[in-house]
Amino acid sequence: MCDVEVLSFPEAYDFISDFSLSENIFLGDKKSVFVEIGPGIDKRNADGFYQFTQECSSLNLVIVGVVTTGSEYLPATFFESFDILISDSKTSQESVFVGDVSAVIDNIGQNIRKNPQAALVLAQLLRQRAYINVSRGLVLESLAYAMLQSGSEFKAWLQQRGEPDPFIDDEPVVLGTRLGNELDICLNRPHRANAISSEMRDDLSELLQVALFDETVRTVKLSGAGKSFCSGGDLAEFGLVDFPPEGHLTRMFRNPARFVHDMTDRVEAYLHGVCAGAGIEIPAFASRIFADESVEIFLPEIAMGLIPGAGGTVSLPRRIGAQKTLFLAITGRKLAFEEALKWGLVDEAYGWQT
Repeated sequence: MCDVEVLSFPEAYDFISDFSLSENIFLGDKKSVFVEIGPGIDKRNADGFYQFTQECSSLNLVIVGVVTTGSEYLPATFFESFDILISDSKTSQESVFVGDVSAVIDNIGQNIRKNPQAALVLAQLLRQRAYINVSRGLVLESLAYAMLQSGSEFKAWLQQRGEPDPFIDDEPVVLGTRLGNELDICLNRPHRANAISSEMRDDLSELLQVALFDETVRTVKLSGAGKSFCSGGDLAEFGLVDFPPEGHLTRMFRNPARFVHDMTDRVEAYLHGVCAGAGIEIPAFASRIFADESVEIFLPEIAMGLIPGAGGTVSLPRRIGAQKTLFLAITGRKLAFEEALKWGLVDEAYGWQT
């Protein structure tokens, strides 16, 4: 049973046409609206809905479209009006297929209510389509991320996490091996599921820069040691940045995602096991992503009161679109190999030996 109200399109159209909508949303507790998209929608109203949402890209509301059969006649621009599209029909190419629509609607609504700051900031960021220009997109992502680091949701997550256990790596955290014209880069913190520490970020950035400026390196292969490619940022280091602006400036200087993008045609990523947060955000910039059947891809940041901050608001939309990116982030849904392949987050299968 769905506990979240789903509006018919006429109801939604009346709702967004209210001249005091922005004020009512800001003063109220409504953070999302779900709209049924099916047969019988007037194309003129569809155009009007699209125009409204384009003009109100700063709206403090996540707009979710629930697609039913019989809506194929509507223009593509209409579907772009929505931050997320879901459907129980596999025939809808634009939307995410979900088996239990009611359960997914409840999940989306609940997760937005739990962390509205992070969810709304990510929705608003993706609406700007800054990912079209990678440099601009990475700057805006980092600024939004820095802002949320000072937010109440992230602070609540830090308090819930408690004091982290300090860990000192005895081995090199990134291994680089040159074989002719090929540079193999391996993340080497298997005991931490290759969670990215500040040391790993810096060492990875240095190796990628070496390849970037060495034209004799024709192929860069990115992989991870142990049972997982990369479990994302090291949770023990979250909250260590006292001044978020300093973190932003560091990301502008030491950003592995940017270096991968700058030589995307030469980079191949080999994924296995857990690929969470940065573990998919960085390799998504590679020209080819190979994965084995153990791969498990997801974005955990919204639940932490943050947004993807390792390039994911740029790399993922460029591969799978903004709507599916926001869906992944808000739901925390885990993609197995077949679904990741279908979505375009994996390009090809390969075997992996642990």
